[in-house]
Amino acid sequence: MKKRFNIRKLTKKYREPLYLLVIMFVVVFSTPIAYQLHNRDTEVRLGVSFSIKASEDLGLDWKKNFLALLDEVQVEHVRLMSYWDLGEPADNEFMFEDLDWQIDQATRHNVSVTLAVGQRQPRWPECHIPRWVEDLDETNRQTQLLEYIGVVVDRYKDFDAVESYQVENEAANSAFGECPPYDPDFLTEEIALVQSLDEDSDVITNVGDQLGFITGGPAELADKIGFSMYNNAYTELFGRPFGYTFFLPSEWHSGRAALVEGLINKPVFVHELQAEPWGVRATRDLTIEEQDRSMNADRIRSQVNFAKRSGIKEIYLWGGEWWYWRLVEFGDKDLWNTVKDIYQENKASN
Repeated sequence: MKKRFNIRKLTKKYREPLYLLVIMFVVVFSTPIAYQLHNRDTEVRLGVSFSIKASEDLGLDWKKNFLALLDEVQVEHVRLMSYWDLGEPADNEFMFEDLDWQIDQATRHNVSVTLAVGQRQPRWPECHIPRWVEDLDETNRQTQLLEYIGVVVDRYKDFDAVESYQVENEAANSAFGECPPYDPDFLTEEIALVQSLDEDSDVITNVGDQLGFITGGPAELADKIGFSMYNNAYTELFGRPFGYTFFLPSEWHSGRAALVEGLINKPVFVHELQAEPWGVRATRDLTIEEQDRSMNADRIRSQVNFAKRSGIKEIYLWGGEWWYWRLVEFGDKDLWNTVKDIYQENKASN
């Protein structure tokens, strides 16, 4: 006799696993929305990253570039770099005049500063290691780096403008940059050092890129966790340049922010929102058409709206050197004015 299919019996047998799947489905899809709703009335804090190296690479007067961001765009929060190769070009010989000037100007303009410290800081080649360190073994290199971080924090901890330190930049991102292998134990040591030297300022880390879920290891010691947000990128595939787009909804970032904040009780922010082109060549070598296909005024506004929809309420844009380059070298007032409007509109809405 042929057995009949009994849906009731089957449902009863697998009732508990089905319930579990339904619960997981509801949690996965409701968590991002709940996070967005929870943060919808919180003020959005817009900042910008600034790199002397990136500005000079575009042939700019970096001081004029920085002042334009402060005076014309009127940014209120900046992330600055304490590049090791610039700050200590020779063993125990320090050059902080340029960083002093930036922090002094930030203070004069009532702008808060997040100061990046460590060997891995924003902009290629990611790890900015002085030549005199390159031949040292790992133990001695790390010792020298800790000494340099200590000098930097001691120098700037009493500046009112400096409110936080970012210890390393995407330290575990092995897919991009020319860096030594990631060492979570050493990152833990770096974070502990900064916290011991300046107990009044937040310590930030952003271990991975925009795809990772940072819920353990050194991240648990930091006060805040940073994420990046990009919509397009280039890499090398089989020896050839390969461009690709991230088709990630804002809910992706909402969900991972909720996960981090829920599991380790650390606030999340966007340390790097793409607002400049990323092409097959260096930006300075791209045509205007190539730049605009990757990033333009409309896309910057779209990027900011995308980040705001995630519910994450602190967002640092990436591209302040490029906006100014397009203005002074190509007379592109549309791009510059759009950025100015974005910051002013955000300030007015808070």
